[in-house]
Amino acid sequence: MKTQMRFPLLASCALCILAMLPLNASAEGWSLDDNGSRWGQFAFGIASGIVAHEAGHMLVATAKGYQVSHDGLSITYPGAQYSPASHLQLASAGFQTQWVLSELVLRDRNGREHTKPPGDFGAGVVCSYIGVSFAYLTFLKNQQQGDVYGMSDATGLSRDRIALMMAIPAVLDAWRLFGDDVPQWVPTLSVASKGIGAAWIWTY
Repeated sequence: MKTQMRFPLLASCALCILAMLPLNASAEGWSLDDNGSRWGQFAFGIASGIVAHEAGHMLVATAKGYQVSHDGLSITYPGAQYSPASHLQLASAGFQTQWVLSELVLRDRNGREHTKPPGDFGAGVVCSYIGVSFAYLTFLKNQQQGDVYGMSDATGLSRDRIALMMAIPAVLDAWRLFGDDVPQWVPTLSVASKGIGAAWIWTY
């Protein structure tokens, strides 16, 4: 229990230090209207992001040897008997997949933050991640078969706390996507929060 409490404290200190770094601003915000964007590509990006989220769950479940099924729109794992660590990894797999996709869209091939907005499809992919995170912060937070509920059940942390943890990088990525002259500490803080989250999940 002491280890679980110490890790979020260290992570918070690291994020605060990163947030205070005086780095240069960069990037211009993406806009559907200003760029003369096409709704079809944007909508396809959103749909692709949601499919990738679900595929992340299925990939981790398959790798762990769990049977995958469906209950309405929810993915289920009939007869699965998993440890708290496996439960956490499985429940968070969708978020982690979208973390990676968001970084691929918002950074160039050399890993640097883009100085110009992404295309419509890429913007849709990032927006799907932002939308999923907002949904789990609000009306999906208490859904029993949902990701936040599963992560809360695996760790013993409250659903409010888990939802907030998942929302932090999404808020930062929304700033990266839509903001003008975004300070460089924003993408740094975003990728750091994802990295800390992934480290916590896979070393739990």
